[in-house]
Amino acid sequence: MWSLPVVALGNVAVLIWSLGTINLAERLVAPPLLALAGLLVFVPMVANALRLMISSRFLGLGLGLVGALRVTTGTMVANSVTPSAAGGAPIKALFLIGEGIEPRRAVSLISFQAAEDAVSLFGLAAVAAALSGFAFADLLPPDPDLTLGIENSLRIGAGIMVGLVAVLMALGGVIGAGVLGHRIRGSLCKLLRRVRVSLAIVTSDWGKLMRRGKGVAILNLGIACVQWSVRFSIAGLVLRAFGIAWQPALFWLLQYLIQTISSIVPSPGGVGGAEAGFLLLFAPFVEHAVLLPAMSTWRLLFFYLPLMAAALIYFVLRHRQRAAAPSLHGHMPAE
Repeated sequence: MWSLPVVALGNVAVLIWSLGTINLAERLVAPPLLALAGLLVFVPMVANALRLMISSRFLGLGLGLVGALRVTTGTMVANSVTPSAAGGAPIKALFLIGEGIEPRRAVSLISFQAAEDAVSLFGLAAVAAALSGFAFADLLPPDPDLTLGIENSLRIGAGIMVGLVAVLMALGGVIGAGVLGHRIRGSLCKLLRRVRVSLAIVTSDWGKLMRRGKGVAILNLGIACVQWSVRFSIAGLVLRAFGIAWQPALFWLLQYLIQTISSIVPSPGGVGGAEAGFLLLFAPFVEHAVLLPAMSTWRLLFFYLPLMAAALIYFVLRHRQRAAAPSLHGHMPAE
């Protein structure tokens, strides 16, 4: 828990130091864009909670907007203090169970959101890649430096991803070969059995969604597209505020790659991986004098600002829930 405030203060220190090396009045050409980015960073949190509430009501689980907001903000806080490589699904499942949802139905809710995220993200990434290629290959004059920058950024991102996937595959092979002992293999077998048992309920919920929930699926998919469009546009707004040419599709795609890389880095909240990814992937398109302050500003807005808000909202909602629990218990009829 203590590492996040320390890293956040480190980002502030880097930002203050880097701003001393440039003419801020000259470089920060559009300060309102930073304010806009500071507001937009809260859209993904609200959109995620709204999607969760809609799916819950469709399944008849009774998770209202307040409960969905507790789950969403609690997951954000927990994800920030656990290795990103662990993934957010198990943490969200625990928060859903804490809201009184049966574990297998929690798996259904998470699988709904995972499918919505996959469809919207892959679709948006394909559109961004197509627009980036069209814009730079057809609309702009030939620029060898720009082409080389795109190739270097994609090569770096692909190299990092391949390396991380290779490490994870090697670890899986070691576990599968029994090198780490029979206890780990036994635990994995038990986990697989539980997964098979849960598949029946999850499959039933998906069948219900396919038969009677097409409108719900389309609505949630639309909200997911808005959520991810806004989330990965923060870097472009920050860079535009610092006077960098507006290239929304390319910057969206690069931030998507950064998020993918940092989600596999085994550090709390992807600390270190996100910062390094930003510096590596955006370096070909951003002046070196602006790169460091832009990175620190982006990280503070993109990660730490919504995290602080999520922590505050979660603890306020939990306090109200606990305060209301005794009164509800006191009004229960006697046995």
